[in-house]
Amino acid sequence: MARVTNSIHEGLSGSVGDLVFYKVGGVTYTRRKPGKQSKTTKAKTSVIKRRSQSVSTQAHKFLKNITHILRFGYQNHENGASRPYHAAVSYTMKNSFKFEGTSKVLDISLVKVSRGSLLGPQDPKAERVPEGIKFTWTDNSLQAAAKPTDNVFVFLLSAEETDTGSKWEFLGNTREKGIHTLLPSNNNSKWHAWIAFSQENPWTKKRDLSDSVYLGIV
Repeated sequence: MARVTNSIHEGLSGSVGDLVFYKVGGVTYTRRKPGKQSKTTKAKTSVIKRRSQSVSTQAHKFLKNITHILRFGYQNHENGASRPYHAAVSYTMKNSFKFEGTSKVLDISLVKVSRGSLLGPQDPKAERVPEGIKFTWTDNSLQAAAKPTDNVFVFLLSAEETDTGSKWEFLGNTREKGIHTLLPSNNNSKWHAWIAFSQENPWTKKRDLSDSVYLGIV
């Protein structure tokens, strides 16, 4: 990947020969198309390389359906052409897999839907109640940089074989309140649950986030 500085190529988009031009954040970048591998070459691919390819495929398959969540949760991880999604893929590939035999399999409990240095929730829990899914935590305001006005970020992802989607609240109740209830449209479904906190950054106007915490299936 390279940044395009030549004014002749600045506005290009798409393929030109063996190069691909694309724009990110108003800046044009280029990369070379990957070459096609022959069946003989593929057959010679090492176990380690095949495992790495499998990890990449699994990470993308899972994360591509929650890009809207990652844009919020990884909003401070943009770097040039690298977007929040790319940062999430990188973290997931390195930290969210476990061995099953000689293969690596995605462990959803290790996935982070947000990352940052803000103090996370203390004693977080998620439980099913008549009103929906109730998230609770202990108020740990004024520890480190945590503030009573920090907003909770909660996320539910369907754990059903028949996908029922996802539910979320980016700016939920404040840290000092210790409770937030999310109302899924189908309260009989099972959900993977995550929780984190965010705080407005007065200089960047973005949100500083904590690492998310996985709370299991509810």
